[in-house]
Amino acid sequence: MLFWALCCVINGSMPTLSIDITPEEYQKLEAIAALKGQTIKDFVLNRTLGEAPAVDDMSESEALEAIANFLKPRIEQARRGELSTKTFEDIRREATVLAILHARMDFMRRLQDRL
Repeated sequence: MLFWALCCVINGSMPTLSIDITPEEYQKLEAIAALKGQTIKDFVLNRTLGEAPAVDDMSESEALEAIANFLKPRIEQARRGELSTKTFEDIRREATVLAILHARMDFMRRLQDRL
């Protein structure tokens, strides 16, 4: 089972995200990230925040508008009753399969480039 915990280090450094995962899950993350030429951190951030708007160079009002636009389609779907019936395990299983398929496709492309 995954356990997510976000905690800030007392000395004022960057927040740290701690995720309890099995050794097998860690190996999968490590292998997929390596195949993509990324660190585990970069891979996880790209997969989780890939669609999120970049708000670094925006004013506060621009950032709020970008986030509202990002969430608007999802909120509209929920209001229309278009909710997913998938369980957490269904989503996790699909994500794992997709990640493995993407890693294999990347591996095959890299192999073809070498030939």
